[in-house]
Amino acid sequence: MGNIRSIQRAHAVGRVLWKLGNRHRAVRGGVAAAKSAGKAAARATRVLVLEITGFFFAVFALMGLGAAWQQWSRFQSGEPAASPSRMAIALTFSAVFIYFSATSFWKARRLTSAAEESGNG
Repeated sequence: MGNIRSIQRAHAVGRVLWKLGNRHRAVRGGVAAAKSAGKAAARATRVLVLEITGFFFAVFALMGLGAAWQQWSRFQSGEPAASPSRMAIALTFSAVFIYFSATSFWKARRLTSAAEESGNG
């Protein structure tokens, strides 16, 4: 029973402090500044994550192109283990990851241009 009572008291104190805080311009300004800074930080974080993701997708695409080149070299030299299907799989893998990389960078660019147009950049 005592635990519920202390929660009710804490809630009442919080309400009183909130009402008092809303009366002061400095508190309202601080809350507005925190919201603005939070939005800017969230946008910058999202752009950074998109760019890092795009970079890793590009690295994976390069690895796939390297594998395709290796299969092509084996195929040209006449090795029995080389097959055109393996090269096609590696090229398809690379094409998909090039697409993922490009769209990730395009989304990041779109976010930054939208922020600059709105004046929040």
